[in-house]
Amino acid sequence: MRVSDKTAYIYLFLTMTFWAGNSITARMFADDLPPLQHAFWRWVIASFVILIIFRPPLKRDLPIIWTYRWPVFWIGTTGIGAYNTLQYWALNYTTVSNVGLLQTTLPIVLCLLEWLVFKEKITRTQMLGMMVATIGVGVVLIKANLVNLLHLSFNFGDLIMVGAIFVYGIFSLLIRYSPKQVNQWSFLWVLFVIGALELLPLQLLEYQAGYRMNLTIGPILGLSYIIIGPALLAYKFYTSAVLTLGATRTGLFFYWLPIASVILAIVILGEPLQIYHLIGFVLVVFGLRLGLAQKEG
Repeated sequence: MRVSDKTAYIYLFLTMTFWAGNSITARMFADDLPPLQHAFWRWVIASFVILIIFRPPLKRDLPIIWTYRWPVFWIGTTGIGAYNTLQYWALNYTTVSNVGLLQTTLPIVLCLLEWLVFKEKITRTQMLGMMVATIGVGVVLIKANLVNLLHLSFNFGDLIMVGAIFVYGIFSLLIRYSPKQVNQWSFLWVLFVIGALELLPLQLLEYQAGYRMNLTIGPILGLSYIIIGPALLAYKFYTSAVLTLGATRTGLFFYWLPIASVILAIVILGEPLQIYHLIGFVLVVFGLRLGLAQKEG
């Protein structure tokens, strides 16, 4: 599952772009795809796709994965079941802007966790890169106007999102303990099944509350994208990148997520391009370059 560093960088840019597209798609079809139901069905359908295409290696690898059952269980629980649930729960109480702002702390959380657990050194260049990229994302989120900081307020939903960020940080660290001798699609199939089973009762509660999926052509196409891009391809790319680069360098690319969201919103939703978008883009790219330079040298 390991790849070259350059391939891992490409994987991560694609992953964050896919996940940004997930946010855009969810926004476009918010009234048609209730969050917990669409999360549940994307993992169920993604599991069936893997089962159909990769059945021979899956059949061979399941006994091996069983010997790693507890690490795999916690990887699936943190990365698929718990994170999705906590994020959707948080959005019931807080704003998308607050969630986006809090997500910028994920690279720092990953860096801190990797230092605490694996004693990975954090260089001044990496810290400077994180600071520059954080400023870049902040410029976009507050629209380059410090007055907008006065309108930010935090509540119970923000605390839930902080919990979600730490859960995803733990997921990123646990990937190190995944079985290396199995086909990656076999490993992802098990993670998706774990996530689907954990989301099953929650999506049933959402259904009983009166929320229904509207499966007309638009929402079906949107759900198809979510399954292929943000689920199947993104998780394959992300797990490969973490095994190759480690959690700290991988975490730096989360700064690209809000920038990719803005780019897609401009291209797909027709939102206007502003000067603060360009400033934020330059700062994030420069921050990424700083953060990755230490390992490349």
